[in-house]
Amino acid sequence: MEKKLGIRLEDRLLEARNEGLQNMKETTLRPHGKLWGMDVFSWYKPNINILANTIHAFPFPVLWIGNGSDIFSTIEEDPTVCIQLNTLITFDETRFILPNEELSKIKKIVGVNSLEDAFRLLKNFQKKNAVLLFSASNEDWKKNKLEFEEFLNIHQTL
Repeated sequence: MEKKLGIRLEDRLLEARNEGLQNMKETTLRPHGKLWGMDVFSWYKPNINILANTIHAFPFPVLWIGNGSDIFSTIEEDPTVCIQLNTLITFDETRFILPNEELSKIKKIVGVNSLEDAFRLLKNFQKKNAVLLFSASNEDWKKNKLEFEEFLNIHQTL
């Protein structure tokens, strides 16, 4: 009986460890190479404080496609990130409720209702020597992740 319990516990621990490693892979900053001259990164369920520091560390202006909560929380946490942001596209929020002094530092700001619309706009905002950052933390983040990776697969091969 003890052996069966030990094996089951060991199996559950291994399963939990593998799940934790998989989640860690999905929820850290991931590089995706280049798209239209931009360095591409994604981050799912980012830690806002670390995200702000990461944006400061990027060597080029940032074009950020993300859900409103990631973007607004990051700017509220560290308003100085606006200096590094060239373009913001929210794919689930059309209104921007931030102080005008922060928004005025960002060249282009657009809010759309779908990720598909955000990707259509991206072609108009592409910029060489820039960073494309994609983030998602909403309840559909896994679906958004798949859509973003599919978009990259199509456009990085063209």
